[in-house]
Amino acid sequence: MDAFVRGGPVGLRLVVGLPLLVGQAQAADKRASAVRRVGEIRVDGRLDEPDWARAPASTGFWQREPDEGEAPDHQTEFRVLFDEEALYIGVRAHDDEPTAIRALLTRRDQSSSSDWIYVGIDSYADRRTAFVFGLNAAGVQHDMVLFDDTNSDDSWNAVWTGATSVDDQGWVAEFRVPLRQLRFTADTTQAWGFQIRRVVQRTGEETWWSPTPRNKPRVVSLFGRLDGVALPERMHRLELLPYFIGGAKFPAAAADDPFGDGAEPQFRSGLDFKYGVTNNLTLSGTINPDFGQVDADPSQINLTAQEVFFRERRPFFLEGADIIQFRLSQGDGDGAQDTLFYSRRIGRAPQGSGADYGDYYRQDPTTSIFGAAKLTGKTSRGWSIGLMDALTAQEMADIRHTSGVHERAVVEPMTNYAVGRVRKDLNEGRTTIGIAGTAVNRQLEGTPFRDDLHEAAYASGMEFSHRFAGDMWNANAKLAGSHVRGSPEAIEITQRASQRFFQRPDAEHVHVDETRESLSGLAMVGDVGRTGGQFWRFAVGVDARTPGFEVNDVGFQREADFAVGWVWTQFRDQRPSKHVREYFLNLNAWSVSNWQPENLTNGANVNGSITFNNLWGGWLGYATNFNRVNPGLLRGGPSVRADVWHNANLGIRSDERRRARGNLIAYGGASPAQGSWELGSNLDFSVLARSNLELSLGPSFSQRLGQLQYVTATEDAEAVDHYVLGRIQQTTLGVTLRVNYTITRNLSMQIYAQPFTSSGRYDQFKEPDDHQAQDFDDRFHVLSGPEIARADDEYTVTRAGYTYTFDAPDFDFRELRSNFVLRWEYVPGSTLSFIWSQGRAASGSDGRFDVARDIEDMADAEGEHVLLLKLGHWFGG
Repeated sequence: MDAFVRGGPVGLRLVVGLPLLVGQAQAADKRASAVRRVGEIRVDGRLDEPDWARAPASTGFWQREPDEGEAPDHQTEFRVLFDEEALYIGVRAHDDEPTAIRALLTRRDQSSSSDWIYVGIDSYADRRTAFVFGLNAAGVQHDMVLFDDTNSDDSWNAVWTGATSVDDQGWVAEFRVPLRQLRFTADTTQAWGFQIRRVVQRTGEETWWSPTPRNKPRVVSLFGRLDGVALPERMHRLELLPYFIGGAKFPAAAADDPFGDGAEPQFRSGLDFKYGVTNNLTLSGTINPDFGQVDADPSQINLTAQEVFFRERRPFFLEGADIIQFRLSQGDGDGAQDTLFYSRRIGRAPQGSGADYGDYYRQDPTTSIFGAAKLTGKTSRGWSIGLMDALTAQEMADIRHTSGVHERAVVEPMTNYAVGRVRKDLNEGRTTIGIAGTAVNRQLEGTPFRDDLHEAAYASGMEFSHRFAGDMWNANAKLAGSHVRGSPEAIEITQRASQRFFQRPDAEHVHVDETRESLSGLAMVGDVGRTGGQFWRFAVGVDARTPGFEVNDVGFQREADFAVGWVWTQFRDQRPSKHVREYFLNLNAWSVSNWQPENLTNGANVNGSITFNNLWGGWLGYATNFNRVNPGLLRGGPSVRADVWHNANLGIRSDERRRARGNLIAYGGASPAQGSWELGSNLDFSVLARSNLELSLGPSFSQRLGQLQYVTATEDAEAVDHYVLGRIQQTTLGVTLRVNYTITRNLSMQIYAQPFTSSGRYDQFKEPDDHQAQDFDDRFHVLSGPEIARADDEYTVTRAGYTYTFDAPDFDFRELRSNFVLRWEYVPGSTLSFIWSQGRAASGSDGRFDVARDIEDMADAEGEHVLLLKLGHWFGG
């Protein structure tokens, strides 16, 4: 979960589990009143204006952590004022040890091991959505949106002000939230959901104004009520954020590269805007958006057939994503990211390359976005609306040949993306129904992509969720359909893609139709279970995709052609004992089949976690997959019998309140029948060198020996297919370094660097011999002796009267990415930033892991440097 629900500094998940007296837990019992201000309010964290004395004080906070239901050790009170422009909240946090109050100075929206005050405002009054504003004792701001009662989105950024002060009574947090940053109905008298949450960092005490028991999977629906806010019928909302960028790019280029002739000027401008169509509906848009300060994606070597999911980092697409998102996934497994809308498709890297046209080329790493617009909000009748449309440019590459000829080639067609989702809340937010849809249309005429990409792609979905039995049980269901259209060549590519492999010769339920000009499919996910209660929780569910389901034009989907059934049981005990604060035990089981039908695998997992009273903790898990058939091992070849795979993981986490803190994760897996194994570990270690300086180090290391790494599929002279697998010995090392230095609340500096290296060496090349043999050694023939020979970087195979060749797959890859950002928020919402970023990479084919060599190669590699100065000024009114 988010910092509002569980301490930010203490942990980031919703904790539910202990019973509470029913009378104490009724949100309706908690009511506060707002008073219209008469005099001026200066937001300075002191609450010494006369209006604050006029406002009634609300007290009676309730302890959630560590001893649920007990009287708080530290008392809290708050008052609320309003005028026609803003809501003012003043919170007095009493503390007998004011010198022990934890106040760390960090950049905005960064969770820290500080004392915090959070204010939650359900201005829709729908008991499902809330805007949250937080201040730590140093005055650092943190805001987010809660949606669907318990989920959160901390990418939301509002323009508001706040201040804090520490005195001999404790500390004070003062908030001024402009009404234009909230969304509400047109009623002149408002009754909003309201919540205050306080964290005392040194003791781990967490108190809430309106009780929110841990055994209830609810948050916003348990808010108290705020009465008395009187508003004008119509609030005029218009926000403009133009930006201007100037700088230079210094690309890496070979000595004879005609494009490598010095610095490339970087000048551009654009505009973000928000307009209040009504008090509760907002039209937001971006013209020529800039994503220059977005962090780079983590380096990875992907040797699988599936695409790697990268999370969204761009502010325009992050904000309000909860309203538009339509997930097609459950849990946290390989398919946990499947969704109808994957915003990284918009502005993606061009799908063509200038390398296909000439000796030297230059093209932008991302597709230009002409503009994008969103309409989001919620009506007074409980309808949530999210509509988005974006247009991306036809992207061109500049090509130069050694002959001196210069030309331009299309590497990405002009594309329009449309996404929509509408939901209706019923039964006081306990029941939700909704629909969603996506559409992609490309201009392919006159481009080289007519035989590669879909001309059009559409998807739609329906959803239902319901809480019942005292909100302790949940039922959820989603049904989605997809339809893609294009040339027969483009649809054939889709049929042969890694999500489905229609070309498998032993598949009885699918086949490649080279004349098709469209493809359609369905997907379904559903579950029902007890998600609240003191000790036991459980659920059962299904997840299925038909073979033709395809949403990757604007969604994300790893696989099709499967049906999964699963069951989950959990025992949790959150009654603090002498040493243990809480612990959880989970048991999961699943079965996977395809639509032939053919049972692919069955598996089970047991895992648990524990938190001690000193806030150290850890987790441990073990899983076994009783694999039966692998239809994707040969990537379009026949299915192969699979082997049992075991894996385990463990983790240790330290007390987040300490200046030095960290998390250690270790994992491993093995298949005894194959002789394959993998081991790895990740460390995330941070040191608070000063109250405003944090240093973090995140090394990761993994090794694996895989007997069945796919190498290639090739043909011999008689056009007979051959599938080559190999044994790979791969070692990967990466380190992420961060420095966050906050000079003032409005001036910060961040440094990021990630060196990465991975090497893989292949041997024991093999061909499938008897695909369904029980014994692993009988299933494959290992090429040896005179059957296989290497000359330079090419292998030649001569066996049983046929001959074919394939390239040596050994690899070494080294990469270094880094950036430096100095950011000054000179007035609320307006920033001036200096950005330096650089990237360098080198590769080879030795295949042996050598850290010293890799570091030297990274240092010697040509680097690309970018220097930018960016000004963004916010106009609100």
